[in-house]
Amino acid sequence: MINKMKLLGLALVTVVMSGCATVQLPAAQQELIDNNTTLYTQVGMWTEKGNVIATNYKRGEHIPVNSVVQITDVDASTVTFNYDGRSIKLKNIEKFTKVDVPALMTRTFALEQVNLTQFSALEKTAIEQGDVVIGMTKDAVIISRGFPPAHRTASLKLDSWRFWQNRFGTIVYEFEQGKVSKVIK
Repeated sequence: MINKMKLLGLALVTVVMSGCATVQLPAAQQELIDNNTTLYTQVGMWTEKGNVIATNYKRGEHIPVNSVVQITDVDASTVTFNYDGRSIKLKNIEKFTKVDVPALMTRTFALEQVNLTQFSALEKTAIEQGDVVIGMTKDAVIISRGFPPAHRTASLKLDSWRFWQNRFGTIVYEFEQGKVSKVIK
């Protein structure tokens, strides 16, 4: 009986610790962390209580595209970064994003700012506010809102993208000829 209890305890510790597992990053990404390199956000995101959920809930404080950040730590499910003097945790839920942490880092942070001159005045205003409006291109939507959760939008080539506003509410952006034509709440 005691051996079974020890085995159960060890299994529980293993499950708890697996959430804190380290991740092997490509050398270039690890160097960015080791050197405390200044990076720029490549998409808009929202933080609530120090957390950003990679499924892109639109709740809390908006962190706009091109915000200055430094990545301080990475594990198998979280990228911790400094923004505006605060530590923020970007939490990846891989079953929803369909990408691992190194891929999430690549699409979320970069050495260069996003060139916003490629977008119309309407798109730039929406991007700065983290909004999506009729007439925006797919690229502008990604920069403004981030990537739609892949478990509900299997391909960016689709003409209907579903985003989460929060844990329970979604919004759908429909596209015609590559531009937002309809918003369904």
